[in-house]
Amino acid sequence: MTPASSSSKPAGPWQPPSLEEMQAMLPQYHFLSLLGRGGMGAVYKAVQTSLDRVVALKVLPGALSAGDDAGTEFAGRFKNEARTMARMRHPGIVNVWDFGQTGTGMFYIVMEFMDGTDAAQLIRSQGRLPEAHALSITAHVCDALAYAHAQGVIHRDIKPANILIKQTGEVKVADFGLAKHSDPALSGLTKTNMAMGTPDFLAPEALIPGIPLDGRADLYAVGVMLYQMLTGELPRGMWEMPGARLGTDPRFDEIITRAMQADREARYQSAAEIRQALDTILTRPKPAPGPRPAPEQRHAAQKPAAPPPRSPTRA
Repeated sequence: MTPASSSSKPAGPWQPPSLEEMQAMLPQYHFLSLLGRGGMGAVYKAVQTSLDRVVALKVLPGALSAGDDAGTEFAGRFKNEARTMARMRHPGIVNVWDFGQTGTGMFYIVMEFMDGTDAAQLIRSQGRLPEAHALSITAHVCDALAYAHAQGVIHRDIKPANILIKQTGEVKVADFGLAKHSDPALSGLTKTNMAMGTPDFLAPEALIPGIPLDGRADLYAVGVMLYQMLTGELPRGMWEMPGARLGTDPRFDEIITRAMQADREARYQSAAEIRQALDTILTRPKPAPGPRPAPEQRHAAQKPAAPPPRSPTRA
């Protein structure tokens, strides 16, 4: 192998294209604003001029669109997964209308535009959500996941920022565009051993090489999200259940505890099970408060460290 040139420089943080650059790459859309950006891409508000339809258009970082072997493999996966997402039709999932690749090689996906907010913004503005609102949002998410899992699709990045809420109150799960099929051959790691998803919401098994993920990884994230909506905080280090800290319905504690089990066999086994537990809170009176439980502790050992990237080898 040839050593890297000493003059080579590490690439800096990915910068999303400007509105003018996006307009030049995709002239069939009129770009209005940059809605947000992150490690997995940037989302723009645009108008599909042929239909006069407002859309959300997500473009992926250039590193994912590289022309090397990894980029070619990703391109194939992206196309297959985007077609799958475009076929999904559920009132709780953001519609995918189109996808493609720009003339400069960047992948993009065109989605339904949601005029409203997301659960992360609600948490930031309110501190924590009322129990009834957190329950309603979680129930809608579980309905969407039950449908997706039945189609063999795992979201892998359930978190408040991906739960969109229209001004009318309608709740939809976003960012299914880069989800994975629950195929036994697929694991939670890419070929570069980078775990997919947001660290605080990752199920422990997502960090273990060779373990295929299934829908129960999404259910772990639902437990983390429910905790965050009820408390305004993430369950890091030493943490207490919402009922112990804030006097919320103790049945939420039971749902969170079971959803966040490190052993996925001990978790809820389907989104429908969580929905059923939430329905119990809706239909039955809140139990009388019991003795204050001891603080729950989340041990670091529940989440094994991701392995270091392996050196490339030749066959």
